[in-house]
Amino acid sequence: MTGPRQTAAIAMACVSLLLAQRAEALVYCVTNAVDYHQVAPTGEWASAGWSETAPITNFLGTVIHSNAMLTAKHIVEIAVGEQFAYGGQNHTVTSRVTDAGSDLAVLFFTPAATNFARINIETDDIGAFVILQGRGLERGDAVVTGGRTNGWQWAWDKGWAIRRWGGNRYVGEADYGSASDGILAVAAFDNNGDPDECMLSVGDSGGPGFIRTGSGWKLATVNFSVEPALFTVSTNPVSAFNASLYDTGGLYYDDNGSWRYQPPAESNAPCLMLNTRTSKRVAWLTNAVTGITFPADVGVAWRCETNTPSGRKAAEGLWFEVVVTNAGPYTARGLALDLAWPVGVRPLNSSASQGSFVTNRWSLPSLADGGAATLRVDTVVWRSAAGWGTNRVSVASSDKPDGVSSNNAASCAVWLPSTATRLMIE
Repeated sequence: MTGPRQTAAIAMACVSLLLAQRAEALVYCVTNAVDYHQVAPTGEWASAGWSETAPITNFLGTVIHSNAMLTAKHIVEIAVGEQFAYGGQNHTVTSRVTDAGSDLAVLFFTPAATNFARINIETDDIGAFVILQGRGLERGDAVVTGGRTNGWQWAWDKGWAIRRWGGNRYVGEADYGSASDGILAVAAFDNNGDPDECMLSVGDSGGPGFIRTGSGWKLATVNFSVEPALFTVSTNPVSAFNASLYDTGGLYYDDNGSWRYQPPAESNAPCLMLNTRTSKRVAWLTNAVTGITFPADVGVAWRCETNTPSGRKAAEGLWFEVVVTNAGPYTARGLALDLAWPVGVRPLNSSASQGSFVTNRWSLPSLADGGAATLRVDTVVWRSAAGWGTNRVSVASSDKPDGVSSNNAASCAVWLPSTATRLMIE
């Protein structure tokens, strides 16, 4: 975790504040426009979780399975019997399960939904740009310290629970060593010039953070807390105010009831947002939500020089490649592909972009969501056998289920010459 204030006490104090009040949505660096980002993102941010997220009470939850929504555990206002609209239907919460190791809660509902978000299960969320949603307070009056604007107070008097989206980047992680926190993703309100940069405020709890992976957007975090959130210009609590600041220098901030001074410095000390990471709670999610899966669509194909019996090239230097792709939505690990050759054909040399090829088996430790790898093999015909044969390749193992079996095997027609020479293929 980076930043000037790294204590569990501050984070938990902010959680209490998030529970207490709620109103409009997100604080932005560039604007205080009430209608900013109130509709689904478009362009490069399109499909970043807007259609998989729904308002419930005055907060947000993200549908992660046909009968399950993920939100924040500390939102106690959401109860069994609560109703919400999603996918053109009205749904009712039937039960609630909470995670002892984090701030996550699953809300089970009826009737079943047909559209739901994919969950990020890889720890590549740190460093990722994230699209966030919330329904909290928006930007209010400027906070000015030493003649310069540090950020903005929270506008308690504007709007009520309006859903909006914004962006930020996770710059590190925090482990507060508490069963209610877990390993958190940290983003800073650092005024980096991004027009979509935002900071969470009261009421944004439970909202999602989506990151882009090879096959699309995945739910990576759930909004948890901010630190610090309460400031004064002195140690007098009567003058305290809530704010999102890109520099807390020159102000006192609340540290679990004690006022601590943040001295001005050459480098800014921004407010931080702290969000629960789904990648750290995969085991709990799998146990809590029956039927949830993390598949990987692994496919194989041949790519090789083309030759025919009547018009083939010189025998020397012919080659062929096996191409394996992962259309996602998850990384495949422990991947193995088996190759088989016609009688009389033998591999001579091989090179793989990933993994190793030994005795007709190509082994890859992992293949990322959206990734591809190639295996090039040169062969010899070591026994005369004029006629056609077939090379074959098939997926032998993967740690992920694969619901698309049609591309798990491929074949390649091979012309075997009447004399032992290099392989002829078509």
